[in-house]
Amino acid sequence: MDNPGFFLFILLLGSACITGGIAWTLRSRHEARGAIWLSYTAAALTGWLCCDAAIIVFPDISLKFVFSGFKYIFIILTPLMFFFFTLAYTGKDEHMPGWQRAAISLFPAASIVFALTNPWTGLFYLQSADPSLWIFNNYIGQYGIWFWINLIYSYALVTASLLLLTGILTSSPPHFRWQIDLLIMSALLPFTANIFTVFTDVEGNAVDLTPLFFALSAILVFITIFWLGLFSIMPFARTRIITEIHEGVIVADGNGVIIDINSAACTSAGVTENEAISSSADGLLGRVFKTSLTALREARSLTISHADTAGEICWYDLTVSRIEGYDTQSGGTIILIRDATARKRIEEEMKAKDLRLKIAMEGAGLASWEWREGQGYVTYENPLTDRAIPNVTTVEALIDQLKVYLKNGYETSLDEPLADIVTGGKDTFSIEFPVGNPQKGRWIQITGQVIERDNAKRPVWIVGITQDVSSHYAARSAIMEANTKIKLLTSITRHDILNQVTVIRMVAELTEMEPDGAMNSEVREMIAKIDHSAEVIEDQISFTRDYEDLGTYTPSWQNVADAAAWAKGIISRTGIAVSCDTGTLEIYADPMFRKVLENLFENAHRHGKSVTAVTVRFEHHPDESCLVVEDDGRGVPQEFKEKIFKQGYGQNTGFGLFLSKEILALTYITITEEGKEGEGSRFVMHLPEDGYQGYREK
Repeated sequence: MDNPGFFLFILLLGSACITGGIAWTLRSRHEARGAIWLSYTAAALTGWLCCDAAIIVFPDISLKFVFSGFKYIFIILTPLMFFFFTLAYTGKDEHMPGWQRAAISLFPAASIVFALTNPWTGLFYLQSADPSLWIFNNYIGQYGIWFWINLIYSYALVTASLLLLTGILTSSPPHFRWQIDLLIMSALLPFTANIFTVFTDVEGNAVDLTPLFFALSAILVFITIFWLGLFSIMPFARTRIITEIHEGVIVADGNGVIIDINSAACTSAGVTENEAISSSADGLLGRVFKTSLTALREARSLTISHADTAGEICWYDLTVSRIEGYDTQSGGTIILIRDATARKRIEEEMKAKDLRLKIAMEGAGLASWEWREGQGYVTYENPLTDRAIPNVTTVEALIDQLKVYLKNGYETSLDEPLADIVTGGKDTFSIEFPVGNPQKGRWIQITGQVIERDNAKRPVWIVGITQDVSSHYAARSAIMEANTKIKLLTSITRHDILNQVTVIRMVAELTEMEPDGAMNSEVREMIAKIDHSAEVIEDQISFTRDYEDLGTYTPSWQNVADAAAWAKGIISRTGIAVSCDTGTLEIYADPMFRKVLENLFENAHRHGKSVTAVTVRFEHHPDESCLVVEDDGRGVPQEFKEKIFKQGYGQNTGFGLFLSKEILALTYITITEEGKEGEGSRFVMHLPEDGYQGYREK
């Protein structure tokens, strides 16, 4: 191999390394538009260059013809792959069905078959053993007819590719123009060299210059990919944007004649493109949207409704922009049509919701308020007045502002709940306070909730409501007064009944003290029954004393251990041991919750038979939490487990477990008996999810 041949060999291998590297790099970027086709193009170029290098290296004529046959396969594939790449890069492939791509590929497929069968058909070139017919990597013998047919087809593919790239060149942003310019140059340089090689003869020594320019083309493509971000950012023709966007676009010239319209505008106006082009924009606007181009230009933007072909009312936002020209007639107008139906329906729905909310707030006497640290305002919205209080820049300033309304010793009532708000312990607070005389004036309730906190957990956004609860306090006072009178009446009545019952029982006792002969046995038996009935009446009347406050007071947090300690006094002389390991557990219940435990303890002593221990404990499960009271007595038979909670059932007053169930039900606590007969009773109080606090898992 002489020096020029060696130099050409090194140049071909170097170019093959660059194109092969490009193909290898792009193999994993198949998701980018056109990347896979450029990878195929680079792979075909690599094969082309390698075959050219092999033709130079091997002096044997038969081997040169073998590699020449393979070379023609890559020559055929290279323009086809590059054409498919430009289709994808410019976005034109989306409008080309599969059968058209297959049709384009049929001719190259036939060319490959003819190249492989050339030793028998001679359609590409006439084989000859004359070494003088090879100048480096180029065969300068006689070419067959299909060589020229394939050449024309390949030139057509490359020309189409260059036209596609040129077509989007002027409509692309500057950065993409650099991409497109380099892609055009990378194709144009070897294309020009190939034309020069085929159709010229320099001093009788025709050298194929095409592969020599592939090195420069590969460098240009390399720069395009790794410097200009090819496949990282892709061009998108602006004309395609107008066609594809959902907003309607109408372009009118200086005379108001429509010169362009996209499919979205045709759909909105109910016309075809052919009907709209060359028609009057003013006429179209008047016929469809009941407005004029002049009115739209004056308003710049209008929201207009019109009925579509189905008779449904649709809303559209019309916006106009003036395109200035060198004179009045050369200017134009762009009209944008945006479907506003969904927005208008949402606005109408929100307006209806706001109206309903306003009516509800007015009916309930509510006023909303909002505070944001960045704005520094407390904004009040209420049926009587809307106002904003400035200079409330911190949550401490908000607390001081809220305290302005607190009178009569209530000034410090906000300190504790808002201290928890500031430190992040709680997100909500509620307080009631009087305005004026607490007995005769108005009562106001302020409720607030933290919406947002900063990085230091300090509140920066709080919203709330203010409500006049005077009527609630008046009703509460009336109920408390009525309850006081009822309690007084029942106390007097109970006292008088018990006095009369005491007289009856005393007379019965005196009668029973008479000698046996003073009365017959039947009379004595009747007097004993009267005494027993009077005893039952006395127990029932006495029982009502304990439960006359049921539901009178507001439920609150009851410490279970304290309630159990109080209730075990009723069985303190029985020798029954009571244990409670609930610690700081509290449940939300009526203040008479301790009477529930007292009744359960007494029930264990009265009906348990030989009970020695009663246990109170808390059970926490994933699906629920329970407070359990159980003993080691005889238990409750299965057939009585539900009956014992019914009114009047039992061996004593018949009210104990029934009233216990009613006390618990005030705060949505249910009670069941789940013990086994012979192993002791087990009363389970099922607590609501938010009905307990202070539980510490061991």
